[in-house]
Amino acid sequence: KKVDNSEAWSLQRLAVMPDKAKAAEAKAKGNTAFQAKDFPEAIKHFTEAIGHDPTDHVFFSNRSACYASLEKYDKALEDGTECVRLKPDWAKGYTRKGLAQFFLKQYDDSAETYKAGLKLAPEDPVLKEGLQKAMDAKYDVPGSGAGSGGAGGGGGGPGLKFDPAALAMAAAKNPKLKEYMADQALMQKVNMVAQMSSGGGQMQQQMLMQMMQQDQRVLEVFMAMQGIDVNTMSPEDMGGPPPEASRPPPPKKEEKKEEKKEEKKE
Repeated sequence: KKVDNSEAWSLQRLAVMPDKAKAAEAKAKGNTAFQAKDFPEAIKHFTEAIGHDPTDHVFFSNRSACYASLEKYDKALEDGTECVRLKPDWAKGYTRKGLAQFFLKQYDDSAETYKAGLKLAPEDPVLKEGLQKAMDAKYDVPGSGAGSGGAGGGGGGPGLKFDPAALAMAAAKNPKLKEYMADQALMQKVNMVAQMSSGGGQMQQQMLMQMMQQDQRVLEVFMAMQGIDVNTMSPEDMGGPPPEASRPPPPKKEEKKEEKKEEKKE
């Protein structure tokens, strides 16, 4: 009887007695290398960890992330698939698998993977973003697809998109954004910038800069949709002048009276 690859792998896993201590040591080294963006080195350590304990889904998840960072999406998919098989109730595994499928242009499969993950974690922002981008690519939405860079779990695309769901979530935490959403003129400007995504990131950036000069809140709205809390940033961080420079305080009434008295004395 011939044994297929999956059966052979299962038999191999059963034959190996897990050494949790050595696996944890190798994983720690892998994490350090990953944080230093030394992905080949990280892969070496995670592979060692898998050798000591091939039953731990996290090792496959981490190695999948390394392969994706090196754009080796076929290997990232293999590890993402194994991660989900080992731990089907762990939502993060679906982000690894879905991301690899997206960049391999398997958009249908990617969407289904993200949907499966969302059943486990309905509010997970990475899974939601991944599903949206997979669906956009599936239906050939301008500016979408693996060639334009990004899906959930691996960074955003080149252009800024208008994401009502993300904005609504941000507004629920920030009353200021709720006021922005009620301003039709402001939201029209935001939509204009978002529609420029199909024309390329550079064109959209130029439009954003123009809109920012007219209204700084446009940038705040896009930042909120990217998950950045504008309350933690100063106007200088966002490229604008400090409040004191943009709006000088009006002179006090008492000072005006004193000025008039001095003019009469002269």
